[in-house]
Amino acid sequence: MDNHAIEFYSPYSEANSHGHFHHVIPLHDNPDMTWRLAKDIAPSLCKGWFELSRLSTKDRIDFTLEFWLTKLPYHLLLNKCLDTFFHSIDDIAIFLTQTLNDEPYEPQLVYSISENSGFFHGYPPATEEEILVLQKEFPDYILPSDYLSFLGIHNGFAKLTDTGIMRSTEMKNVYEDFQIMLKNEDPMITGSGNTVNPASLIPFYKSFGMPFFQCFWGEWYHENEMGNVYYSGTTKTISDCSKTDFHVETMAFETFTDWLIFYLEKIS
Repeated sequence: MDNHAIEFYSPYSEANSHGHFHHVIPLHDNPDMTWRLAKDIAPSLCKGWFELSRLSTKDRIDFTLEFWLTKLPYHLLLNKCLDTFFHSIDDIAIFLTQTLNDEPYEPQLVYSISENSGFFHGYPPATEEEILVLQKEFPDYILPSDYLSFLGIHNGFAKLTDTGIMRSTEMKNVYEDFQIMLKNEDPMITGSGNTVNPASLIPFYKSFGMPFFQCFWGEWYHENEMGNVYYSGTTKTISDCSKTDFHVETMAFETFTDWLIFYLEKIS
């Protein structure tokens, strides 16, 4: 297990000021814990994750890869990316974390990258009801189908201590705060100088502690799916989507899948 992940998923104490949680249960290392008890203390834990925690490390990795491939639409570059990503993993762990005493535990699935190269972590899949609520909260836009499929894997996903892909239950509030922030700024423009309607930008990713967002853009569609662009709170601009052949440089992606491939690159 990656040392960064071990440190992150350690309970804080007087002796350990680097911990992030009041209490942590490594479910994968607690073979005697029953499903009934785990579900009782962590109500959002899904049965699939509990059963995954009972398997060997290799089987956890293999089964999780198959789950990703089953949930996401086929994309040649994504399948190659996932093969590389999962081959770089030395463990998949399931932690139950408690932030404050007497609060319910929250499950997190942790992807440990080999050679102490970092980790990714995600929250439980969104329920069908949560996805329906999200779609109703943005009635003027059809959210990308590959993004909604990803929510069926993780409703919230991040690299290291990044804020990352926000949970569907947070998106409406983040969107409203984002719009308030933009209202106090000069008119929004693209990197090439074109005017943008701020209301058409829907943040789904936020950089930790910084005003940098990746946003679905309701004014840019590619093959009937909304593209996504990068908003910089420093320059007050979004990506130039006219240069999608250089999407890693411009941070303008025609699909959520294209952005996800970029985000899953091995941590250096």
